[in-house]
Amino acid sequence: MSLSIPNDHQQCRVCQHAFFSEQPINFQVSNDREIYAEIVPIEKVEGYDGVMQGGLITALHDSAMLHCLYNLEIHAMTVSLCTRFHRPIKLGIKIEVHAKWVSSRRHLHVLQSKIIQEGYICSSAESQFMDG
Repeated sequence: MSLSIPNDHQQCRVCQHAFFSEQPINFQVSNDREIYAEIVPIEKVEGYDGVMQGGLITALHDSAMLHCLYNLEIHAMTVSLCTRFHRPIKLGIKIEVHAKWVSSRRHLHVLQSKIIQEGYICSSAESQFMDG
């Protein structure tokens, strides 16, 4: 099932426009606390030759975790985000972006995400969001 995007997020350059791939990112619901998307990174996101730029990888994690919150009907903003890079993400080869809700306490929500390419975790992230 595809996620519906709130009206106040329709202009997002990261997920609503063809920035990372030839089409906008289409996040799907895995279960009530997890979402995923499959995209093929294109030259627009190139950093070093043939690989995705690190700051854009971080932006992709942030977007995935935010959409995971949308699935829970939570509207929040990023408070902190820590990204770990395990291996380069190659351009032109499909990646899977997964995000999951971990916990909530009052108005603070903890989420995790990972990006997989060719069966390997290339990057992982953990973030905290606060209700907006």
